[in-house]
Amino acid sequence: MSKEYIVGRCPESAVKIPDGRNGVSSKHVKITVHDDGEWEVEDLSSANGTYVKDRNGDFQRVFRKKISEKTVLRLGQQGHDSFVFMAHRVVAPAGSYAYEFKQLQKMLARQREEEENLERKNSRNMNIVKLGAPAAMVLCMGLDLVVPALKENPQANLMVSRAAMCLAPFVVGMFFGIDRKGAKAVKQRRMKVLTCPCCNLPISEYDIENMQCSRCRAH
Repeated sequence: MSKEYIVGRCPESAVKIPDGRNGVSSKHVKITVHDDGEWEVEDLSSANGTYVKDRNGDFQRVFRKKISEKTVLRLGQQGHDSFVFMAHRVVAPAGSYAYEFKQLQKMLARQREEEENLERKNSRNMNIVKLGAPAAMVLCMGLDLVVPALKENPQANLMVSRAAMCLAPFVVGMFFGIDRKGAKAVKQRRMKVLTCPCCNLPISEYDIENMQCSRCRAH
């Protein structure tokens, strides 16, 4: 039989909402755990909306959506008036965040792997630039071998070769340069994804590995 859990500021809420979270409605959402193990969240016409955190750590508004017990939800718009929690909290023992910290450890492992892959890619590209740019410049010096017209005009050949030699490092760099945009995105995702399951603030790797937030002491 499916089980339904109401979450909000009402007394029967399956998750206790801290005082002062006025952005949360009395009966804000309903989380249903179906017989087949599927989870679903439904916004109960709340005043400030229900949001689900995506893979990049950004919250997307939903009205009714299939989720999992590790889905992170936010009740209300971003700010101190909202409340963030993992769906599993509706079935978790009060005060225990063991499940959430285990999920954080998995997310940390994926984050580290992504950062290491990006670092290897950038290191490989740097080596290509170091070796490729000079090689491209040498090839540019022999343009007259592939463009007969340049061989007949030494002055034009010199001008084109010099221009090509100047552009070669930039062209190689464009295709094999450091992925600064990707590095920035990965860093931002770390800050948004790796957050304490209780106080919702960025959490250190040490705290994740030790399964306890050094700020709010959640564990």
